[in-house]
Amino acid sequence: MLASLGFTLLACSFQVASAASIYLVGDSTMASHSASEGIQGWGVPVATGYFSIPVVNRAKSGSSARSWIRDGFWYNTKQLLQSGDFVVIELGHNDGGGPTASTQRGSVVGEGDETVTVTLTNGTTEVVHTFNWYVGKMIDEAVAKGAHPIVSSQTPNNPYENVSTINSTPNRFEGYAKNIAATKGVPFVSHFKACIDVYSALGKTTTESYFPIDHTHTNEAGAAQVAKAFIGGLKCGDAKGVLNSYFTSAAAAISAYC
Repeated sequence: MLASLGFTLLACSFQVASAASIYLVGDSTMASHSASEGIQGWGVPVATGYFSIPVVNRAKSGSSARSWIRDGFWYNTKQLLQSGDFVVIELGHNDGGGPTASTQRGSVVGEGDETVTVTLTNGTTEVVHTFNWYVGKMIDEAVAKGAHPIVSSQTPNNPYENVSTINSTPNRFEGYAKNIAATKGVPFVSHFKACIDVYSALGKTTTESYFPIDHTHTNEAGAAQVAKAFIGGLKCGDAKGVLNSYFTSAAAAISAYC
């Protein structure tokens, strides 16, 4: 009896220890915000009700792929990863401007191993790489931990800003994200396209109501739609069904946005 009980407790503790989690790596469009800010990141609603395993939102406002590596955000997140975990990497909003921009967030233009050495405002030097180099590094290091990386392209800015019909043209980081995912052989979600599909169906008036502060950050209602778009994007072929087995009934009910 005691031996049986001990085995049961051991089995239960193993199941708890081995339960997978989904880690979110991103910027302010994914991060959690206070009500006083008037904006919300899509990582907040996507963590509630769509997956049967925990979702850990590690997104950092103002961050880029470059700063995730340089400032230690990725290192700290990597230490949390266990074999079998999932890591969604979605960056790009803060990665433009080039390596010498005053924001100190921009990457080198291109997708290869090009570098530029810059002097930061604190007087130290930094070797700046391409967006794909940074994301590729995160992918490789996640895989080395036994985790499963998923690359997601950045969400669109308000696609109806100053136009009457939706602007569905992505910037270069959409292609960068898709290409590094293909190069590394990991799942890819075109979150940009999925959001465009959602916004197109909702129309200009409703979509623009989701951007009360600026053209980049959504309010809580908008974040809910962006989270819905991400779930729909996970159902497309490039995502390889990576998280489908963890969908709740709420996620299963969402249409694919491909």
